[in-house]
Amino acid sequence: MEFGTECLQDVRQEALPLTRAHWNEVEASLHGPEEQPFDAAQYARWEALGMLHISTVRTAGRLTGYAAFTICPCPHRPGRLLAALDGLYLAPEVRGGLTALRLLRHAETALRQRGVAVMQFSSPASRPCHALYRRLGARHTESIWHKEVR
Repeated sequence: MEFGTECLQDVRQEALPLTRAHWNEVEASLHGPEEQPFDAAQYARWEALGMLHISTVRTAGRLTGYAAFTICPCPHRPGRLLAALDGLYLAPEVRGGLTALRLLRHAETALRQRGVAVMQFSSPASRPCHALYRRLGARHTESIWHKEVR
């Protein structure tokens, strides 16, 4: 298994099956089915602005997981950059063991090198990751609720 930092342009096509599986497995029960599970143009804009970080895991050269973060100035802690976890997914064959922990530790190191001072983690209520985030040294500071406004 290899962990790395990759650009959206380099992983976009290869990530499509993983992002679809991610949506279908984790998000669809909360938000409904999606044909296009992410807005590639928006991610490309964030990347062009230096606001996107993607850490990847590859097995025998094949993309088998990712942790994507958006980066912005922290509105609650002036002068610090915040990296918010936007998506974390591992293909079933690489789950278990320490893969998720190793992937997020890789991301932490890379984000620190980019000047990030605060990392924010979230997970769907149906798939809590509290133990993983605690193991990374994070602490529970808030809960997030969503409401569709139409």
